[in-house]
Amino acid sequence: MLSPDLPLTRVETAEWGAPATDPADYATIRSYAPYDNIRRMGADSQMPSILVTAGGLDQRVSVWQPAKWVARLREQGGYADSATASKLLFLPTMNKGHFYSESGNTTGDYAGNGFANAHSLVNAFFITQVFKKA
Repeated sequence: MLSPDLPLTRVETAEWGAPATDPADYATIRSYAPYDNIRRMGADSQMPSILVTAGGLDQRVSVWQPAKWVARLREQGGYADSATASKLLFLPTMNKGHFYSESGNTTGDYAGNGFANAHSLVNAFFITQVFKKA
């Protein structure tokens, strides 16, 4: 968003303002940016369990972006290896696009069982976290 080599489009500017030239727009975006608002957690901090997914063919979110966020969360602490600790799982699917679509197709054409399998995994993770023993 700040690169002069890749300026924002009119639609993007209408949505986000001009963070490269307007300090107020930059501050607004930074105030809710997930990566920039991670705080260091102590070893005894209770963090929520998180399953982060990413698609290698996603044209909206590059696979390195959620990977970088997960690495930063792990670096800041709050996620341990014990069986009772909160989980932080990263599942990149390199041959899928946004919403687990084939070849980056986001029109709702979910060929094969990839979409169902992916959402089964997400639902299983959710259920294990909701019903885990304290």
